[in-house]
Amino acid sequence: MAANGRASVRPVERHGAPPRPAGRSRSVAPPSRRPSPSPSRARPAAADNDGGSDSCRVRVAVRLRPKNSEDLAHGADFDSCVELQPECKKLKLKKNNWSCESYRFDEVFSENASQKRVYEVVAKPSVLEGYNGTVMAYGQTGTGKTYTVGRLGNDDPSEGGIMVRALEHILSVMSLETDSVAISFLQLYLESVQDLLAPEKTNIPIVEDPKTGEVSLPGAAKVEIRDLEHVFQLLQIGEMNRHAANTKMNTESSRSHAILIRSSRIEDGSNTSLPNGTDNLFPDNLPLVLKSKLLIVDLAGSERIDKSGSEGHMIEEAKFINLSLTSLGKCINALAENSPHIPTRDSKLTRILRDSFGGTARTSLIVTIGPSSRHFSETSSTIMFGQRAMKIVNTIRIKEEVDYESLYKKVEHEVDHLTSEMERQQKLKNSEKMQLEKKLKESEASLNDLKVTSNMQIENMAMEKRQLESTIKRLMLDLEKEKGKNNILSEQIIHLETSLDENKQKQLENISNTNILADTTKSHEKKIRELLKQLEDERSRSASMNDHLNVLQQQLSDAQNYFQENIACELEKQLSRTTEEFASQISSLEERIADLISEKELVYEELKSTQEKMQQEMRHRQGLEDEILRLKQSLADNCSEESKALCGMVRSGSGLGSVPFMSKSGKSRELLSSQRSNISKIFEEVGLPNVLALLKSDELEVQIHAVKVVANLAAEDVNQEKIVEEGGLDALLSLLETSENTTIHRVTAGAIANLAMNGSNQGLIMNKGGARLLANIASKTNDPQTLRMVAGALANLCGNEKLHVMLKQDGGIKALLGMFRTGHNEVIAQIARGMANFAKCESRVISQGHRKGRSLLIEEGVLNWMVANSSAFSASTRRHIELAFCHLAQNEDNARDIILTGGIKELLRISRESSRDDTRNLAKKALNSNPAFFKEIQ
Repeated sequence: MAANGRASVRPVERHGAPPRPAGRSRSVAPPSRRPSPSPSRARPAAADNDGGSDSCRVRVAVRLRPKNSEDLAHGADFDSCVELQPECKKLKLKKNNWSCESYRFDEVFSENASQKRVYEVVAKPSVLEGYNGTVMAYGQTGTGKTYTVGRLGNDDPSEGGIMVRALEHILSVMSLETDSVAISFLQLYLESVQDLLAPEKTNIPIVEDPKTGEVSLPGAAKVEIRDLEHVFQLLQIGEMNRHAANTKMNTESSRSHAILIRSSRIEDGSNTSLPNGTDNLFPDNLPLVLKSKLLIVDLAGSERIDKSGSEGHMIEEAKFINLSLTSLGKCINALAENSPHIPTRDSKLTRILRDSFGGTARTSLIVTIGPSSRHFSETSSTIMFGQRAMKIVNTIRIKEEVDYESLYKKVEHEVDHLTSEMERQQKLKNSEKMQLEKKLKESEASLNDLKVTSNMQIENMAMEKRQLESTIKRLMLDLEKEKGKNNILSEQIIHLETSLDENKQKQLENISNTNILADTTKSHEKKIRELLKQLEDERSRSASMNDHLNVLQQQLSDAQNYFQENIACELEKQLSRTTEEFASQISSLEERIADLISEKELVYEELKSTQEKMQQEMRHRQGLEDEILRLKQSLADNCSEESKALCGMVRSGSGLGSVPFMSKSGKSRELLSSQRSNISKIFEEVGLPNVLALLKSDELEVQIHAVKVVANLAAEDVNQEKIVEEGGLDALLSLLETSENTTIHRVTAGAIANLAMNGSNQGLIMNKGGARLLANIASKTNDPQTLRMVAGALANLCGNEKLHVMLKQDGGIKALLGMFRTGHNEVIAQIARGMANFAKCESRVISQGHRKGRSLLIEEGVLNWMVANSSAFSASTRRHIELAFCHLAQNEDNARDIILTGGIKELLRISRESSRDDTRNLAKKALNSNPAFFKEIQ
C-alpha cells in the first residue's frame, strides 16, 4: 500500500529483477552490487506463456453468456450468431448462413466455463506478480460483466467473481508482519467519482503527478484489510451503494462504472539490522519498500435506448455511460494505431485508466458477449474493441522506494540501544571492581585461617592414620569370616534357584489347570450337589454306625461280664478299626467339599466379571441407539421435501445455466442449497464411516435417511472418492439388490447416478454388477421418479466406450429402451441422452479404427424406436435422438439397417430441419459420404 505523508520517500530502480508475488519479501543484492537510488524506470516484464515478443501487451479473453429467457422468447434458441472454438482460442461471428468472420483471442470461454477457471486464466497473473495491474470487463449490457467481476457468491462460493477471488487470494499469501493491503471502492456515475464505502464523498478529484504521471484519487477512503470476512462486508456495502436499474435487457443493469483499487506495501527487508560503524548511512544500504496497485473495473454496459427501454432519468445515465465508453474506445483506437495523440482527458474514465492502456500496468481485459443474432451489431462492436485492445503494448515496471522513516527508526533504536549498553557495561565494571576488592580481603583472611587449620589437620590425620591401621586389621579378620558365610549363601542360592524352577513349572501347570477348571465348572457344581447328597447319606450312615457302636459297646459290656477277656479284646479292636475308617471318610469328604467350594468361588468371580462386561456392552449399545435417534431426527428435518431434493441428485454437466436436473424454481434451488449445507454439517459432525454404517440399520426409516445423505454427498465431486474408498459404493449396490422399498430404490439409484459422473467410478460400478442391478430395478417398478434415476445412471454409463459391451451383456441397453413404456417426459429425456452418449462414443471408437461392425444399439432394436419417435417429444429430447441417429449413420456397417427402417427420410429431414448446426452437418456428412445412402437418394 502506498505510504501517505512521506515527503522524504524517493523511488529506487531495480533492473532485471523477476516478478514477485504480493505478500512475500525477497533478499536484495549486497551493497557493492546495489545501484544507487534513482528515479523509477521501466523494466522488462517476465515472458508470457507463449514466450513471444508481446509479453507486455494487453491480454484479452472473451466469454459467451448462456441463452436467457429473452433469447428464447425471440426464437434465439434456433438462431445463434456466435460459434466458439475454445481449443483453438477462436470464435466465429456469423452474420448469416453464408457470411462469417473468425477472430482469435488469448482465451475463449464457453457458456459452461466456471468462475474459478475465468479467474485463474484472466485475473490471477495480474494479482500477485508485484506489478501494477488492471482487470477489466467490457461488453453490452446484460452479457454478464458484473457476474464475472463483481459477483460475491454469498449463497454459492463457486459463483464468486474476480473481485472476491482476487482479494481472497491476496489474503491467503500475504504476511501480516511485512505486508499491508488496503482497498478503495469507487463508482463513476454521471461523470462524477463517488466513494462506495463512504457515499457522502462525491465528485472526488483525479490528480496526476506532473513528474511520474501517476494517477491518484486523494479524496477516496482507503480501508486496510486483514481477513476475508472484512472483505465481504466492504464489498457488500459497496454493492448496496452502487446504482442499478431494471431494463428490458437486464433486471439489474449497472448504471455506473465500478472500480476496486487494491494498494499493497511490502517491506523489502534489505537491512533488517544495522552493523557497527557509520557505513549504514550510505545510500547503498538504504531499506526499500515495494508498492503495487491493482484496479478491478466493472464497466457499465453499452446499450441502445430502443432495446433497453430506458426512459426518464435512465436516458441521462445511458448518455453518460455511452460517452465514457466512446472515449475509452477512442483511446484504444489511438493506441492500437500508434497515434501521436491519445485523448485520455476526454473523460474521467480514461484518466483513471491512463496507466492501464499504454502505461506501466499489466492489463487483462475480458469482453462479454451474448449468443443471439438479434444483437449482432453490439456483439461485433464488442469483439472489435477486444481485437484493437490486443494491439496495445504496455511497459510494466515494479515501483520501489527508499523507506527513510524505517531507516530513521532503526538508527534511533540502535543509538538508544548502544547508549544503554554503555551505561550497563560501566555499572558492571564498577560492581566487578568492588567485588574483586572484597574477594581479595576475604582471600587474605581465609589464607591465615587455612595456615592454622592445616597444622591442626596434619595432627588429626596422623592420629586417624593409626586408627585406620587398627581398623584394617580388624576388618581383615571379619572378611575371612564373611568368605565362609558367602560360601554357605552360594549353596543356598543354588538350592533356591532349583526350587524357583520347580515353582515356575508348577505355576504353568496351575495355569493350564485353571483353564481346565473354567471348562469344567458346571460339572463341578453338579458333583458338589452329588457330594453333598453323599455327605447326607454318610451322615445318616454315621448315625446308624453310632447306633451300631452303642450296640457294640453294650455287647462289649455284656461280653465283659459273661465271656472271656479275649472276646472282649477282639470286639474293642473291631470297634476302633470301624471308628478310624469312618473318621478317614469324613475328613476326605470335608477336604473335597472345601476344594469344590473354593472352585465355586472362582467361578462366581468369573461370572461377575462377565456380567460387568455385558453391562458395558449394553451401555455402548444404548449410546449407539441414542446417536441413531438423533441422526434420524436431523435427517427427518432436512429431508421433508423428498421429491424436490432428489431433483438435484443426478448431474450431467457444469457451468453457467447447465444443470439439467436442478429444479427450475428459485424456491427449490434454495431448499436444495439449504439441505446440502445441513447435510454437510451432519457429515462433518458424524463422519462418513458412521453415515455408511447406518445403511445397514435394521430400521427402514434410518436406512432411507442415510441413503439420502449419501446421495446428496455424492452430488459433490470432492466427496465421491471418499465415499468409494469407505465402501459406500458396495453398500449402495447391496441395498439396491436386497431392499424391496421403492424409496430406497429411487434414492440409491440417484446416488449411483451421481457417482457414475466420474470416469474412474464407472468401471467399478460395472465390475460390481451395477448395470445388472439397475436393469433389474427398471423391470420391477413403474414409479416414474425411480425410473428417471435409473435411466440417468445408465445414461451416464453409456458415456464410457470401454463399458459398452459389458453394458449390453448386463441388459443395460435393453432396460434403458424398455423404460419408454412409462411415457414420462423426464424418463424419456434420460433415455434419449443415454442413446446420444452411447452413439457418440461408439462413433468415435469406430472412426479411430478400434472397433468394426454393426452398432450394439442396432442389435438391441434401438433404430426402429429412433425412427418412430425422433420428432414426437420436446425440443431437447428430440435433439438427443437426432444426434444419436446421425452418429449411427456415420458407420457404413449400419447403412443397410438404416435403409431398411426408412432412416434415409429421417436423415434428409434432420439435414434440413434440425435446430442445431452440428446435427445438420453430421446428417449431411453421412448422406454425402456413404455410397449406399447416395444411391437411395438418387
